[in-house]
Amino acid sequence: MAPEPTETGEVSRPMSATPKPERRGIRRVPILARVVIGVVLGVVALAVAFDLGTASPKVCSSCHEIVPRAESWAVSAHSTVACVKCHQRPTAWYELPQRVIDRGRLLWRDVAAHRSGDYDDPVDARIAGAEPVTDAVCLQCHDPNRKATSGFRILIDHVEHAKRNWSCISCHVRTAHPIASLGTPLSLMTQCFTCHGTPGQPKASAECGVCHPADYELLPPSHTETTWKNGHGSVSQSDPNQCGMCHKQSFCDDCHGLAMPHPIGWAKGPAGHATLPDSSKTLCMRCHGSSPDLCTMCHHQAYDPKKGTWLEQHPPVVKSEGFSSCEACHPEAYCSFCHTKLVEDSTP
Repeated sequence: MAPEPTETGEVSRPMSATPKPERRGIRRVPILARVVIGVVLGVVALAVAFDLGTASPKVCSSCHEIVPRAESWAVSAHSTVACVKCHQRPTAWYELPQRVIDRGRLLWRDVAAHRSGDYDDPVDARIAGAEPVTDAVCLQCHDPNRKATSGFRILIDHVEHAKRNWSCISCHVRTAHPIASLGTPLSLMTQCFTCHGTPGQPKASAECGVCHPADYELLPPSHTETTWKNGHGSVSQSDPNQCGMCHKQSFCDDCHGLAMPHPIGWAKGPAGHATLPDSSKTLCMRCHGSSPDLCTMCHHQAYDPKKGTWLEQHPPVVKSEGFSSCEACHPEAYCSFCHTKLVEDSTP
């Protein structure tokens, strides 16, 4: 049956025959594409979380081998700078994959060192596999052409030194990890003396006025401490160059009364300390203490400090081993100095 025309002349059509409007808008994303996008976003989120989480200094200090370095960093001029800021190559924000890879290498290096036990605790010991801090790291924050002098009132032409040395760490070696016994300045005086006062750099003078103003207090704070006189030996042994910057060898020798530090073979050998006369024992006591058993600590293996002096302990040893053990150091008449006196004192 043919459709009937309407009043307007248009032919009416059945509802089922009405054409559906064309669907417009965003096409549906295929399931596979949605899965891929989800995986990519998840990987990026994990990478960002790993980057931010491992950048915290707390992560580094959680390893006991790093604790001394973390404590040193905490009191340094760079205590607000994260570890990875200096110990990792600078990267742009879009280099996230490379940054994550580099961070993973750092963590793996330290974990491997921890498991192997091949790790030095001292702050100034270089970690195996660790590369020196590059200038690119320092230049993230610092301008090499600044003309300001050091905050510690050191007269230094920074621009000239930067051009000549071609490396920030040629001077700034303990900036982020200072050593307590050396102080906390950005530039250590010992580092200056790698050039100043050396035959290889004759133009780099060792005179105090080259680097220090006229009113600068040249006496280090450590020298004013009451414990310095008896405690400076440990510093001089760990880093003799510290003393040599201001004192000549004769200064130490004149004060100690003999060559300091002790030459090789001093403890043992025919040219060692046994050549000193008995009257020089007071020289030894300046550093080693005034204990009457000063020599006993090394020479009498059976000595027990808990049982009193060696004078009180030696009779059983002589009885069991004989006088021959004494003759290794003492002449035959040595014993008579005490034993004869004891007999005289006991005579009525």
